Amino acid sequence: MFIGAGIGLLFDRVAVGGAIGMGIGFLLMAFIRSKTELLEVKIPSTLSGYFLILLGLAFIIGGFGLIYFPEFLYPYGVGIFTILLGLGFLIFGWKIIIKNRP
Repeated sequence: MFIGAGIGLLFDRVAVGGAIGMGIGFLLMAFIRSKTELLEVKIPSTLSGYFLILLGLAFIIGGFGLIYFPEFLYPYGVGIFTILLGLGFLIFGWKIIIKNRP
């Protein structure tokens, strides 16, 4: 995210660079796993892995959308995305609570 924000700062578009950088970071989190000193790249097989992929793609698409459609993206796209993101976190939190019940 910070690398993207820095690149965006160079071009006077911090929000665009930060969003794209955050999206790439989420995609890397979904595909790269660390096992001791080795890094392993694999396709996720869990719901949380797929959620990270969708989140990363949404940030990348949103970042490019800020370049081409900023007047549409801010009131509507960001609002809908924020609602869906909050629902996603609620669902995952609920799953963790259910799973850890005695």
